[in-house]
Amino acid sequence: MRPTRPLAALAAALLGALTACAPEPPDSAKAWMTVQGDDAVQVLDPASSSRVARISVPEGPVGIAVGERRVYVSHPETSRVSVIDKEARRVTDVWRVGSEPFGVALAGEAGRLYVTDWAMDRVHVLDAADGHLIAQIGVGKEPAGAAVTPDGSRLLVANREGDSLSVIDTAGNARVREVPVGHAPFAVLAGPEGRRAFVANVRSDDVHVVDIAAGTTEQRISTGIFPYGLALADGGRTLLVTEQRAGTLARFEVASGALIDRIEVGGQPDGIAVDAATHRAVVANWLDDTVSVVDLDRGKQTATIEVGAGPRGFGRFME
Repeated sequence: MRPTRPLAALAAALLGALTACAPEPPDSAKAWMTVQGDDAVQVLDPASSSRVARISVPEGPVGIAVGERRVYVSHPETSRVSVIDKEARRVTDVWRVGSEPFGVALAGEAGRLYVTDWAMDRVHVLDAADGHLIAQIGVGKEPAGAAVTPDGSRLLVANREGDSLSVIDTAGNARVREVPVGHAPFAVLAGPEGRRAFVANVRSDDVHVVDIAAGTTEQRISTGIFPYGLALADGGRTLLVTEQRAGTLARFEVASGALIDRIEVGGQPDGIAVDAATHRAVVANWLDDTVSVVDLDRGKQTATIEVGAGPRGFGRFME
């Protein structure tokens, strides 16, 4: 886990104080950005490159999963997961979860919430409605990112210090295979067809494309130094990778693995998401305390949004 900046004591934020930032543009998808050093989730509108709202949350938010009615946020330093009501824009509940809850993945608003635990080498399976614990599943060492396949049948977990991808059967809450990948896998993404997983390996500077059913790597895509965040665009034909060392967003053809281009963003880019309707990417820049808005048609950063100290956006943060 990346060392954090000095943070304030746990805020009295259990009911989530809300600060509006700008009039909200209608009918546009919003990005919900965890800002780790500011103890907040910023609601952003990529179409207008503006901040819509700031929601105070408990200390050190990192992972995030946006559902239809709720947003779930992990807090590794305090062993908490907070729940935000999307319409009210406030924290409505805070659950104690394991030791260091990190990655968060949602399978159905009324279904299951999967939370990786960095310290306990397991996944906590929670009822997304009330937070009660359904199961705990052992995975590899220091699990980070998590993703659910589109049909909900498999949970994918990147194990940072285990150099592996855990594949979990969600019906039985059981690990069915452990797939070797590169060095220090961090982010993971399920392909739109549900057959492949994309795994960003921070220390081997590559992305492994894994056949989930076979449990084998079918393609290795070389990236820049420290690939951290992943997203797909163009109906799954284009892979987007944030490259921390260079401060760039790289685009690759999924079919061939060929580099399309590199787009300059901010310092130490971390999480990334794509608004398919506007063909824009939203990138969290950890070092610069900003979020980049990237026009994928033009292949360039078109705006930056100041969001506070240490934006992460680790997970599916786009509506």
